[in-house]
Order: sequence, then C-alpha cells, then structure tokens
Amino acid sequence: MGTVFGRRTAAAVLVVGVMTMTACGDEQSPGTGSGQAASESVSPSGSATDADLEARAKSRFLPEDAFPDPWRLSQPPQPGFGLTVCGVDIEPEDPRGSARRRFAQSAVGPFLSQYVQAHRDGLADQVVSQVAEALRSCTSFETKGESPTSPTTRFTIDKVAFADVPANAVVWRMTSQGERKVTQDIALVADGEFLVGFVSYGAGPPPDPAVITTAVNALPQGD
Repeated sequence: MGTVFGRRTAAAVLVVGVMTMTACGDEQSPGTGSGQAASESVSPSGSATDADLEARAKSRFLPEDAFPDPWRLSQPPQPGFGLTVCGVDIEPEDPRGSARRRFAQSAVGPFLSQYVQAHRDGLADQVVSQVAEALRSCTSFETKGESPTSPTTRFTIDKVAFADVPANAVVWRMTSQGERKVTQDIALVADGEFLVGFVSYGAGPPPDPAVITTAVNALPQGD
C-alpha cells in the first residue's frame, strides 16, 4: 500500500533493510536538488485533503541542523516500519498520510531514520502508551513479515538509560538475534494526529543513545 511504516514488513525492513542501506552508503548533502528530493519521500495520494495531511506530516521533519557536522541528510529509508513489539502492533490501522527522511554521519553510518504517519485522533497516544507498558516487563519478542515464507526474527530488549525522554514518547533498544546482529534504538512519539518513529542504527557498535534522544527532543512542536 506504499505507506511509510508499512503493514507488518517487520524484521525484513528493520534488519535486512538496515544492513542493505548501511552497505550502500548512498547519501546526498542537503541543499542539492537530488539529495533534497530524495530525503523527503512522501506517500502519494490523490485528494487535496490527503495532500494537506502529507504536507503537515513533512512539517514534523527534524530540522536539517538537528545534528552537528558531519551529520547531513541522506537518501530516505526504505518504506516499511510495521512491527509488533512485545505484543503491541505499532501500526494497528493504515495511516492516512506519511513521510520519511534519513540523516547520516557518513556514507557508512551511523544513521537516523524518521517516519511520520497521520492517524485518527487518539491512535498515536494509544500506541505509545501500550508500547511503554509492554516494555516494563518484556525482555524479548519474535516477529515476521506477512508472507508465509517470511523469516521469523527474534529481538532482545536491551536495558539502556535514555535521558531526557518526554512523556509523549517511548524509547527502547533492541538487538536482532542471528548470524548478523543489529542493534537499534527506536523511539515512538505521539504528536496529536501524528505517530512519529525514529530508528538509530549503524553497521558497527551499538548506536549512541544521545542520537535518539536528540531526535526526540528536536521534533518540531505541533500546532
């Protein structure tokens, strides 16, 4: 359906996609025509109302100077962020509008991807509160894509003290289990009609926790 978070593409996007994008290292500096267009990918729609939703979704993009040099805008992340975390579906309904962009510190990472979804009133708050409650006792979970042949991937929840997280956000670290482990810091923010997701990751050591908390606190305020 072409949405930003995507229905239940789960481990294929969050693990395989991470490794693919890290290996590619294709990035553009902000301010150039191709780089700017690529870093602000939006789900297409046909009506003026949907177009307005998408424009408002893009208004929730992090500012280009949210991170210090050498961080810069990069190619956008692949579509798809659907995931059931510790029993909670973070995309329980199809979004009405969406947008995505990505920052990179270098061609090989680390990276910070941002996803914005427009939903009915109340859904973003519901998802964030349910995930926060589930993470109080959850230490691992398994998930897979919707295809019968999709692999099942197990993630462990790693205990990390994230500083300065606002009440309308939930942040956690998870590591895929398997031959190629990937550690990611994930944040979900309830911003009125918008559910904003951040993914901080790289190909080497675990990401710096400050990256995800900086992103959450740099999010433009809603109307």
